[in-house]
Amino acid sequence: MAAFGVEPDDVTYAVMIDCYGRVGNVDMALRLYDHSRTEKWRLDAVTFTTIIKIYGTSRNFDGCLTVFEEMKALGVKPNLVCYNTLLRRYGKS
Repeated sequence: MAAFGVEPDDVTYAVMIDCYGRVGNVDMALRLYDHSRTEKWRLDAVTFTTIIKIYGTSRNFDGCLTVFEEMKALGVKPNLVCYNTLLRRYGKS
Protein backbone atom coordinates (compact mmCIF):
# COMPACT_ATOMS: atom_id res chain seq x y z
CA MET A 1 0.00 0.00 0.00
CA ALA A 2 2.84 2.36 0.80
CA ALA A 3 4.20 1.92 -2.74
CA PHE A 4 0.96 3.41 -4.06
CA GLY A 5 0.90 6.27 -1.56
CA VAL A 6 -2.08 4.84 0.32
CA GLU A 7 -2.09 5.00 4.11
CA PRO A 8 -4.17 2.23 5.74
CA ASP A 9 -6.85 3.28 8.21
CA ASP A 10 -8.21 1.61 11.35
CA VAL A 11 -10.69 -0.50 9.38
CA THR A 12 -7.94 -1.85 7.16
CA TYR A 13 -5.84 -2.81 10.15
CA ALA A 14 -8.84 -4.48 11.83
CA VAL A 15 -9.47 -6.55 8.70
CA MET A 16 -5.79 -7.49 8.53
CA ILE A 17 -5.84 -8.76 12.12
CA ASP A 18 -8.98 -10.75 11.39
CA CYS A 19 -7.56 -12.24 8.18
CA TYR A 20 -4.23 -13.20 9.73
CA GLY A 21 -6.07 -14.88 12.60
CA ARG A 22 -8.41 -16.80 10.29
CA VAL A 23 -5.63 -18.15 8.06
CA GLY A 24 -3.59 -19.27 11.07
CA ASN A 25 -0.83 -16.66 11.09
CA VAL A 26 -1.22 -16.20 14.83
CA ASP A 27 2.07 -14.41 15.40
CA MET A 28 1.27 -11.65 12.92
CA ALA A 29 -2.31 -11.29 14.17
CA LEU A 30 -1.15 -10.92 17.78
CA ARG A 31 1.67 -8.58 16.76
CA LEU A 32 -0.81 -6.31 14.96
CA TYR A 33 -3.23 -6.54 17.89
CA ASP A 34 -0.49 -5.46 20.32
CA HIS A 35 0.42 -2.63 17.98
CA SER A 36 -3.25 -1.62 17.79
CA ARG A 37 -3.33 -1.08 21.54
CA THR A 38 -0.32 1.23 21.50
CA GLU A 39 -1.57 3.17 18.47
CA LYS A 40 -5.18 3.37 19.77
CA TRP A 41 -6.75 1.88 16.64
CA ARG A 42 -10.52 1.51 16.64
CA LEU A 43 -11.24 -2.19 16.39
CA ASP A 44 -14.62 -3.82 15.97
CA ALA A 45 -16.27 -6.78 17.68
CA VAL A 46 -15.28 -9.13 14.83
CA THR A 47 -11.60 -8.40 15.37
CA PHE A 48 -11.85 -8.92 19.11
CA THR A 49 -13.72 -12.19 18.50
CA THR A 50 -10.88 -13.39 16.28
CA ILE A 51 -8.32 -12.60 18.98
CA ILE A 52 -10.46 -14.44 21.55
CA LYS A 53 -10.52 -17.47 19.20
CA ILE A 54 -6.74 -17.32 18.84
CA TYR A 55 -6.20 -17.26 22.60
CA GLY A 56 -8.79 -20.01 23.08
CA THR A 57 -7.12 -22.24 20.51
CA SER A 58 -3.80 -21.84 22.30
CA ARG A 59 -5.62 -22.66 25.57
CA ASN A 60 -4.85 -19.22 27.03
CA PHE A 61 -8.24 -18.70 28.66
CA ASP A 62 -7.02 -15.79 30.78
CA GLY A 63 -6.06 -14.09 27.53
CA CYS A 64 -9.60 -14.63 26.23
CA LEU A 65 -11.08 -12.90 29.24
CA THR A 66 -8.50 -10.11 29.13
CA VAL A 67 -9.34 -9.35 25.49
CA PHE A 68 -13.05 -9.37 26.32
CA GLU A 69 -12.49 -6.94 29.21
CA GLU A 70 -10.35 -4.67 26.99
CA MET A 71 -13.12 -4.70 24.42
CA LYS A 72 -15.70 -3.57 26.95
CA ALA A 73 -13.33 -0.94 28.38
CA LEU A 74 -12.90 0.54 24.90
CA GLY A 75 -16.65 0.79 24.50
CA VAL A 76 -16.98 -1.87 21.81
CA LYS A 77 -20.24 -3.73 22.28
CA PRO A 78 -19.89 -7.50 22.02
CA ASN A 79 -22.22 -9.15 19.56
CA LEU A 80 -23.81 -12.59 19.80
CA VAL A 81 -20.92 -14.26 17.98
CA CYS A 82 -18.46 -12.76 20.45
CA TYR A 83 -20.41 -14.03 23.45
CA ASN A 84 -20.79 -17.48 21.90
CA THR A 85 -17.07 -17.63 21.09
CA LEU A 86 -16.14 -16.70 24.64
CA LEU A 87 -18.54 -19.25 26.10
CA ARG A 88 -17.32 -21.96 23.71
CA ARG A 89 -13.68 -21.32 24.64
CA TYR A 90 -14.48 -21.45 28.35
CA GLY A 91 -16.61 -24.52 27.85
CA LYS A 92 -13.61 -26.33 26.40
CA SER A 93 -11.50 -25.44 29.42
